[in-house]
Amino acid sequence: MRLISLVTLSAVLQGCAYTSVVSSADGSAEIMPSRKLAEDATVRVHPELSGLRQKVNLGHVCGAHNYAVDWGGAVSESISKTLEGGFRHVSRSDSVATGVGQGYALDFSLSEAIARLRFIPGFFVATAEAHSELAIRMRASDSAGNLLYQGTARGEGRADTSGGCDIGEQVVSEASRKALQRTMEDMAQKLINSGILAEQSKPGVSVLQPRL
Repeated sequence: MRLISLVTLSAVLQGCAYTSVVSSADGSAEIMPSRKLAEDATVRVHPELSGLRQKVNLGHVCGAHNYAVDWGGAVSESISKTLEGGFRHVSRSDSVATGVGQGYALDFSLSEAIARLRFIPGFFVATAEAHSELAIRMRASDSAGNLLYQGTARGEGRADTSGGCDIGEQVVSEASRKALQRTMEDMAQKLINSGILAEQSKPGVSVLQPRL
């Protein structure tokens, strides 16, 4: 019975390609009202992050199929949603201008993204398990171009469900959405709740470069 399950699981829909599209997240609920900054922010999301799409690392079972995860649009939208809770106004730019106007220039780039999927055979049905990780580099500067903060927001997520090879698309989406949500919450804590931007913007305070 176990052998039949393995053969069936690997043979059904052989050679199909699946793309898991990640839904956007929002970490603004983590921002403390007392930490919200009464200034504007201009946000740049680097192309390798805004267009992030990658192949999923896969185990042997269902190995004839191809799985990919599309993070890009969700990451950009999630960053904007999260930061809107921490600044007076947030705008997007392809290249953050410095030395002009008021407010902060925030720069986000990809540090690391990993998505893994494996199928654990059972007597009647397999279990699909997914694990995703996301790390985003953050840099914040004032309107004169002075570096105020640099660090990394991180998050990971796991998900599992029972089913055949086609269920992998769903479980990777769920795990990646959780990883994105936790990354946004970490971003809110490090960039806003820490008070680092307000502190570093004070006259006479030297630039602090916290540990990643």
